[in-house]
Amino acid sequence: MRAQRGTTMLELVTVLAVVAVLAAVAVPSAARVRSVMSGAQGARRLALVLRAAQAQARSSGAPVRVEVDAAGAFTVTRAGGVVIMSGDLGAEVSSTYPGGALEFGSSGWAGLPGASSPRAGHFAVAGSARTVIVQLSGCVRCT
Repeated sequence: MRAQRGTTMLELVTVLAVVAVLAAVAVPSAARVRSVMSGAQGARRLALVLRAAQAQARSSGAPVRVEVDAAGAFTVTRAGGVVIMSGDLGAEVSSTYPGGALEFGSSGWAGLPGASSPRAGHFAVAGSARTVIVQLSGCVRCT
């Protein structure tokens, strides 16, 4: 009976050791995959935020400003500084728009805040090969 308990205990320790080795190998790989998925998800979410801001500008006939900081936090405001929505993309973002700020006019075209002429640009989301492009025509797409 004691010999059987010793064998069972040895088998249990062996199984736990194998599980520990597998976990040590799998966890870093899973973290890398998660960061790539997080970046791609952040890019898709940013595209949706920009499209929603553009729709809000068109429907209200007033400019709507979108600001995205380098850490991925975004704020969408209507004229008068009224915050429509805000949140976090979960990934770092860089942009060709100075300060990560753009403004959709009543026609839905994007430009620099306070400017009257449209301006194309993009937002690159870290951890992902995806880029959110705002075309001169106002089209917002995620590539």
